[in-house]
Amino acid sequence: MVPATRKVDLGAIHRRLGRPLGLATEHELENLFGDCEPGAVPPLGAAYGIDSVLDDSLMEESDVYFEAGDHRGLVHISGTDFRKLMTGAPHGDISRHVQSAR
Repeated sequence: MVPATRKVDLGAIHRRLGRPLGLATEHELENLFGDCEPGAVPPLGAAYGIDSVLDDSLMEESDVYFEAGDHRGLVHISGTDFRKLMTGAPHGDISRHVQSAR
């Protein structure tokens, strides 16, 4: 999980977990998250039986917002509750700032 303003750094995740990973295809996401609209997967891997990895920047937020499985609903949770929800999930510096196009 990374903030919307950042891009996943697969190399950093590989180094953090000690195993190679890749991005899932749309078809794979569709099969894993059948109750979600494409592109609106909530960051709750445990609810789907998969592991989650968090960017350290999320661990500092006072509030966290994420899509609720569709493009209409937004879930708001306090940073404290988010950290409790993600207890045990590995985290690290796994993203980079997105360069804005000018």
